[in-house]
Amino acid sequence: MTKIEKELFHLPAAPEAAFGRYLAFVGLDARAKRHMREDTEALLERSASWVRRVYQHLSDFDETHAVLGWQGRLSEEQLRIRRQFFGGWLARTIGVDTSAEFARELYRTGQVHAGHGPERRHVPEDYVGLAFGLVLGFFAEVVPASRLGFWQGYLAAQQEVMRNGFHSALVLGAGSLEVDLEALGLAYEALPERLGVHLETGLLCEAVEKALVYLPALREVGLEPVPSTHEQGHWMEADTLWTFRPGWTLLVNGRDAAYLQGLSTPLSPGDTVTVLPPGR
Repeated sequence: MTKIEKELFHLPAAPEAAFGRYLAFVGLDARAKRHMREDTEALLERSASWVRRVYQHLSDFDETHAVLGWQGRLSEEQLRIRRQFFGGWLARTIGVDTSAEFARELYRTGQVHAGHGPERRHVPEDYVGLAFGLVLGFFAEVVPASRLGFWQGYLAAQQEVMRNGFHSALVLGAGSLEVDLEALGLAYEALPERLGVHLETGLLCEAVEKALVYLPALREVGLEPVPSTHEQGHWMEADTLWTFRPGWTLLVNGRDAAYLQGLSTPLSPGDTVTVLPPGR
């Protein structure tokens, strides 16, 4: 076992795990989902007009108009792409999608709102939350009051997953020292392009932890859980730590970090960290 495989990471819950926990908190169980699906037909009938109304509202409201950088320059093709995205999300929401794949998509959407999308456009959190409020208002036009609480809880759970993704992007950019992180072999699909990671401590562990939080797929393929406990008041509470699977290697500028200072290896601006799975 190398130094890397002995290291333990304390990471926040993956998007799908967090989504499941939030849904349980708001009481969205199988029974609630059955009731919500009674609204599917009525919601679908109104969905196309809602998509148009949302973008008309964003365009008419001066602050969101400026945040999105439209200023009269948004082409019909750009509008079509945005409506397509919003329409896809709305369809999955009306279908009460609670899948892990949807949770990952919500998490990534939060990162896009933090300026990590193709346009690098930062959308403030408050406007994202207000947009969820608009959607709930649309739903209230057709959903009976007896079921509206289910939809409110479901949208709130989505918003929290999206918020987690938003903050993962902000954390990734916090710090004055920037390094590049790349993944090869089995990990390449989780990170097909180099990722710029800003550091505050300048240590390898910070770069790796930020990348693992930002990229849930990298955690999924590269780490395995380690059951643990910690003291909470007068009792012990179960916890989960994470460690690299056997055979995984971290390189710093091509040198195995296990033969440097492990995850305590200091990094310099412009260094490249490589995540290298076994079987290469």
